[in-house]
Parts: sequence; structure tokens; C-alpha cells
Amino acid sequence: CGFMTQINFSVKGLIIKDHHFLALHKSNAKNNFLDLPGGKTHMKESAEQALLREIEEETNLIVSPKKVLSTWQFVNDDYLIMGVLYLCDLVGGDLVLSSEHNYYEWLPLNLDSATRLNPSLSDAICQLDFKAL
Repeated sequence: CGFMTQINFSVKGLIIKDHHFLALHKSNAKNNFLDLPGGKTHMKESAEQALLREIEEETNLIVSPKKVLSTWQFVNDDYLIMGVLYLCDLVGGDLVLSSEHNYYEWLPLNLDSATRLNPSLSDAICQLDFKAL
């Protein structure tokens, strides 16, 4: 009987513009699922600080976290990622991807688009009231 060796905390941002949300594809992904900008927190870093840092590193965008929308988790044989999903206002910056991602899409804010995300995020987003966003 094995057990997980690592637990990580992660933050993701749902950035909405003109009823579309920003989705990224990881360069090293072995599938076609898309991801939301964000990532793991560093030691002594708040969730909001990590969110701002990760989104700027990955996309060159400046955002303002508006509210927590949901939580999500990803379980693997060796690790667990517990995550928080934030609704973010786009404040500034020109979208430029880091080498971590090879393309992006602005997807319509609906259930069909949510199912294009990796399953852990898709499950969380499909529970949201899109009209309220």
C-alpha cells in the first residue's frame, strides 16, 4: 500500500474578456486539454500573491483577483494538488506566453468550452453559474 509523497497548493485564474475566458495549452502536455493560468504557491506567499505572480510569468498579463469561485484537486499516484480558482479582472499587459505554454485561446464562457479544460478544472468550472460571472 503506497501513499502520496507530496501535497501542493495551487491557484488558477479565470480571466474573462467579452464573455470569453483565457485558456492555455502546456508545451509539454501529452493531451489536448487546456489549462487556466496560474500555478503553485511558494513558501511564505499568499494565494493572491502566487496568483498575480504566476499569471504575469505565464502570460505577461496583470490581473486583480475579484473573488474565489471554487476549489479543485488533482490526484496522482505520487502527489496531490489542492487548488483554488479565482475570478480575475484583467487590469493590463499584452498577452505574451512564456515557454511553459505553446498556445492560448479565448473560449466562450459556456459548458462546452469548460469541458476542453483538464478534468479537475473542468469539473469545478462546470458547477459555476456562468450568467453570474
